[in-house]
Amino acid sequence: MTQAPEEFPPEPPPSRLGETTPSAPPESPRVPAQRLSADGTVTPAPVGPPPPVEMASPTAPPVYQVPPGYFWPRPEPKRSRLRTVVVVMALVASSVLAGALVNGWRPAMPSAETGVIEGAPVAPGEGTIPSPGPDASAPEVLAYLKEQSQLVLDAHAQSLVDGSRDGWLAAFDPTLHGRMTTRYETLRAMQVSRFDYRITSGPLEDSSGAVPLYEIGVAVTHCFAEPADECSPADVVFRTFWRAGDDGMVMVEVENSEGQDGPHPWETDELVAAVGARTVVAAPAHMSDRLQDALEISEEAALNADEWALWETPDRYVVYISGNEEFEVWFGGMFETDDVLGFALPLTGTVAGERQPSTYATVMNVDRTGWGYDLTSVIRHELGHAVTLWGAPSERYANDTWWMVEGIAEYIDHGDRPVDDYDRMWDVGNYVEDGGCSSDIVPPDEDDDTLAGSGKYGCGFLGVHYMIDTYGVDEFAAWFDATARQGESAAGTAEDVYGRSYADLMDEITDFIASTA
Repeated sequence: MTQAPEEFPPEPPPSRLGETTPSAPPESPRVPAQRLSADGTVTPAPVGPPPPVEMASPTAPPVYQVPPGYFWPRPEPKRSRLRTVVVVMALVASSVLAGALVNGWRPAMPSAETGVIEGAPVAPGEGTIPSPGPDASAPEVLAYLKEQSQLVLDAHAQSLVDGSRDGWLAAFDPTLHGRMTTRYETLRAMQVSRFDYRITSGPLEDSSGAVPLYEIGVAVTHCFAEPADECSPADVVFRTFWRAGDDGMVMVEVENSEGQDGPHPWETDELVAAVGARTVVAAPAHMSDRLQDALEISEEAALNADEWALWETPDRYVVYISGNEEFEVWFGGMFETDDVLGFALPLTGTVAGERQPSTYATVMNVDRTGWGYDLTSVIRHELGHAVTLWGAPSERYANDTWWMVEGIAEYIDHGDRPVDDYDRMWDVGNYVEDGGCSSDIVPPDEDDDTLAGSGKYGCGFLGVHYMIDTYGVDEFAAWFDATARQGESAAGTAEDVYGRSYADLMDEITDFIASTA
């Protein structure tokens, strides 16, 4: 089943510059493997084989799901391995950069040194709405300001892609130049190839201060490294605040994106980046000396993942390397447990005018993995998620499919090595001895310790290994597509693919786990 593309958020309520919107009370911790149901609750894991699941109607809005997280395998005893940003600003009375009035626009150069300019600044166009007179109505004024803002954003974005730092900075008040120079350099290092703005709300006027400000919500559709007309884009949605004057519209504050897939790392941190044949790898600037190591690991992991591009071939894998500090901020810092070493996050993008599942971002925490074997394993695992779920129209990460999703990522990481060499085998053995995976493979929950969490991932690996080894890759790929990618239930599709009930297949899987672990 294909769900309708998610719409951009509704127009936010007006807010004053510097004020924050009260947030909802924090939810109780949820482990990575759990996904939210339509009413916002977590469905408890079934005791026995899961019954058929009723899917939402095609018109129901998609439900956000916590992305797959990677739990740390415990080593065998004798084996040694290892918001919104509120800008404090001073509004200047003198002329500032940028603008788009009917008499044309010419950027003045910033007084501070901004580096070598690779291309000429791009000037906004003049627009189609005439400048309103003194007796114009509020709607007429706002319509004019909206068009002028879009023109500034278009020129600003083109300057970024063309390599004009001055053209990029021209849209901002000088108080933002330091922060936005960092953003410019990060995006350029990641080889940004598309950065298209669309106004989603506003302008909403706030005249409570000395200078009227206008809140404008924007969505940015962006890509890295791949050609703009061929790439799989991601959308990021955030609020901006503008000042209108004789010199045009100027941004005086830019908030970071929030919610289920924000902020993106390039919004919050100074990053260094390297681009290979299959990956874009970015890391905090203080990790610059290890960037080449991360690129080499990621490139090898991407080639390994590409062997499993059975549905769509990712155009480019984006790999972010973080430490603990960044891990708690990037994409909402959604994990409460220190056992999670990395995650893969599905992102939506605007394709042919419609927002739809499009690409993936992956994040690895090197403060937890180190730079050796464990980092390699986590990157291979997370790119396994990306390649198997890339562009999936209706991802299903529920009690009956989570073991397939995590199991195939573990399978891709493990590669052609014998089952006995599987890193989590010791955990699986201990977990099975404690009664785990006796009749089903249930997802981790908040009560699991590291043994249980890792053991359940291991059961997922063994389940996928059994299904592929016994019935073949093609059959498993068809089942995975119908369930994890298309959103149907495992019980409702098992008969179609295998001619056997889900309960019978799970009996076979758990018998194999018991005999192998």
